[in-house]
Amino acid sequence: MSELLAAIAAGEKPMIGMIALRPLAGGSRYRGGPIEAVLADALAQADALRAAGFTMLMVQNLADLPVANGADVMQVAWMTRIAAEVRRACGCPLGLNLLENDATAMLAVASAAQLDFVRIKVYVSAMLTPAGIESGQAFAAIRARTLLGAERVAIFADLHDRTGVPLATAGLADDIRTAIAIGGADGIVLTGRSLDQTYAFLATARAAFATLPILVGGGVSAENVATIVERADGAIVGSALKRGGDLFGELDPQRARAFVIAAAAARR
Repeated sequence: MSELLAAIAAGEKPMIGMIALRPLAGGSRYRGGPIEAVLADALAQADALRAAGFTMLMVQNLADLPVANGADVMQVAWMTRIAAEVRRACGCPLGLNLLENDATAMLAVASAAQLDFVRIKVYVSAMLTPAGIESGQAFAAIRARTLLGAERVAIFADLHDRTGVPLATAGLADDIRTAIAIGGADGIVLTGRSLDQTYAFLATARAAFATLPILVGGGVSAENVATIVERADGAIVGSALKRGGDLFGELDPQRARAFVIAAAAARR
């Protein structure tokens, strides 16, 4: 069983610190050079997050924005090595998100690098995103996980993520039901365009699915983490850990530590 799912089942309310990678080979902003600088920065972020008290981490190719509708083979190769070395160094559960929304690539990397979970931004139906129209990846994800024998890798599916607009949706509750009952996702990620919308999403999801593992995927801070802990099963944390709260900024160890302390107090 995924360690993330086990932690949620145990009521631990895990907070997942995000490692934002520098541009990968094959990405839109890659300017050449070897992998070592990207890897060293990823390992440094992992060390800082672990020192701050995070017990779970996730890697994401944030600096590759804007992205295509599928991951490049060079991105997959670099991500596999980086994820494997971060996983080995941090000694904690590690997740993965490729912003290209390429479920096959994510499950392949997760299987090879012994990762714990993947986050898939468009899992069912379709979304209009900055990358264009993106289709649900449930089929690709389940096929890849089955072929790779990677059942212990948990699939967390975003629903109605703030970075896109749902197309032809029957509503959030129905889309969650499809993602879980038909799509085979193990849990979901909810992120509204505002904090109030995130809370509304959580209320809708909880009313329909009382025991479903739910993470908040953005907008979580030391100031609101107590409310998040009340209403969700955990969160993926990025911008709250950066200097000035800028998602694209440098990791701030003091902000990271302050967040961990606030989250621990909220759990108590």
